[in-house]
Amino acid sequence: MNGYTLESVLEEGAALLVVDMQNDFVHDRGAVALAGNRVKHYQRLVPTVRMLRGAAREASIPIWLIGMSHNEENDGDDAWTMRRRGRGHPNTCRTGTWGQRFYEGVEPEQEDQVFWKHRYSAFTGTDLQERLQTQGIRTLVLVGLNTNTCVESTAREAHLLGFHVVVVRDATACQFEDAFEPSLTNIHRHFGIVAQSEDVRKCWKETAKNGVL
Repeated sequence: MNGYTLESVLEEGAALLVVDMQNDFVHDRGAVALAGNRVKHYQRLVPTVRMLRGAAREASIPIWLIGMSHNEENDGDDAWTMRRRGRGHPNTCRTGTWGQRFYEGVEPEQEDQVFWKHRYSAFTGTDLQERLQTQGIRTLVLVGLNTNTCVESTAREAHLLGFHVVVVRDATACQFEDAFEPSLTNIHRHFGIVAQSEDVRKCWKETAKNGVL
């Protein structure tokens, strides 16, 4: 790799990871909205996420839909469950429910890979690291929700496990406005690259043109 730039890390066996774009988080009738939280800003991400999926597909970049899945088997330890209940977190993404399904416009398409996680980081208690490495993936391009929780947690752990990380600024969002910029700043300083979707699209367009993966 020649330097640490967006172009150089995207040449290192990239994959697009779409994080938690699910009905319970994004839909007007999902658990997050019904609990009185805003979701329109999540819905506005869909066109950008779709654009990146199209660019990735044209460049033969693998696409992973990462979703939250809660059930009795993985609800887990007291530290996780007690904090969520104590803070009044909505009971989201129960396994097999409508709320767990991916939101309209970001549903799985042919050849997309679906992967279920049970905590903020997609790596916690899962075999995601092994599955990515088996496919020769070295760079993760992250989009979706929430910037400061699931996206950042996955970005942090990915970097510590040896993956390059790119977080797409205009394809991610979080519930609390005051958390968005600090999260991206932290990722930029310590864990990866923060980029605009158009810059990622241009890189993948060149990949598709030149056949370089």
